[in-house]
Amino acid sequence: MIPTAGHPHVVAIRDREEARRTMTELEVSGPGVRIMDEKALFRVVRVRDLDVRAAGILKQEMLSRGGEVATSRAVYELGAERANCLIMGTLAQYAKLLPKLRAQPFGLKALADSLEAVLKHSDGGRPSTHPGLDLSLRPVVMGILNITPDSFSDGGDFFRSDVAIREAYRMVEEGAAIVDIGGESTRPGSERVPLEEELRRVVPLVEALAGDLPAPISIDTYKAEVAARALEAGAFMINDISALSMDEGLVDVVRDAGCPVVLMHMLGEPGTMQENPVYGDVVGEVYDYFVERLNYAVDRGLSEDNLLIDPGIGFGKTLRHNLELIRNLDTFRSLGRPVLLGTSRKRFLGEILGLPEPKDRVHATVATSVLGALADVDIVRVHDVAANAQAVQLVRAVFPHHSGEA
Repeated sequence: MIPTAGHPHVVAIRDREEARRTMTELEVSGPGVRIMDEKALFRVVRVRDLDVRAAGILKQEMLSRGGEVATSRAVYELGAERANCLIMGTLAQYAKLLPKLRAQPFGLKALADSLEAVLKHSDGGRPSTHPGLDLSLRPVVMGILNITPDSFSDGGDFFRSDVAIREAYRMVEEGAAIVDIGGESTRPGSERVPLEEELRRVVPLVEALAGDLPAPISIDTYKAEVAARALEAGAFMINDISALSMDEGLVDVVRDAGCPVVLMHMLGEPGTMQENPVYGDVVGEVYDYFVERLNYAVDRGLSEDNLLIDPGIGFGKTLRHNLELIRNLDTFRSLGRPVLLGTSRKRFLGEILGLPEPKDRVHATVATSVLGALADVDIVRVHDVAANAQAVQLVRAVFPHHSGEA
């Protein structure tokens, strides 16, 4: 049957701005728009490891406001102490729920605070960041500049300093908002590069580019000394595959410099990370890892505004794990920190498409950049800047309010 009476059709509304715009286009009154925008948005929130008594109260309170809570069987089983929940409701229903939870025992006040933060983060809000890091139009493109002889897809391509300098400027001309320089390959099975060799590769290039390159420089390193020397030479931010865990001194360097730092998830270390990686729930475990790492960083004096996260596609993950993380990228927005997506030319793309040569995976990388843009990631880290910059620019044109373009 063709639905002709009234011409009904389902409207996809992603955030409050879209809800308001849609109602305004239908000539709803201003006061009506302000009253009803929260009713147009339905949110499902997963909560784990609640006191079973808190789970029971949560369910009853949300039901009384017209929402729903799916709970694990533990709520109804005698002797169970902890439970998991899936909360389902409109923003208006959450707004009525939260004050009630704050008056309840069993940890529900703290849960209300966390729910309020998660809903705010996920509703299209922009995380606060270092003033020198402009992520107002998301996602921005970070160009990868590996000055190594053995990186998995471009090893040796930019090992000469003159070639690397030209490549950095070319990336910016093609649309890179950040250039990420790496002096050590962290591909699966790679071996560590001695400190002095990494310094020899990285520092002179930063010195040659800093001050003239019309884009900030990021340094892909987990070594405190490399980070410190590169920052002194003019680098702006640090991209750490270990999330401040492989060199204890790095947290002090980043704190003292007051610079942004990307915390990436990796299972194990590059040399062994792809040897049978196992997760019970890869999305949940990576999320919990970031909760721990972000708290670690803040507890040691780093400003929350300077912290970014990267789920670490391909770093200790199977094909299935990588796809599950990409499918759930918007989950990580709940942490309230900018999200970086790094899929460029990676092996899992070749596994799917039968492309053993990394440089043949450009189109696949572009597809993941579009998926990332639709999931509100803030940065896409890529080798092929022009193709990916054009792709994310198109997403911004289609979703101007969503991306910050309007």
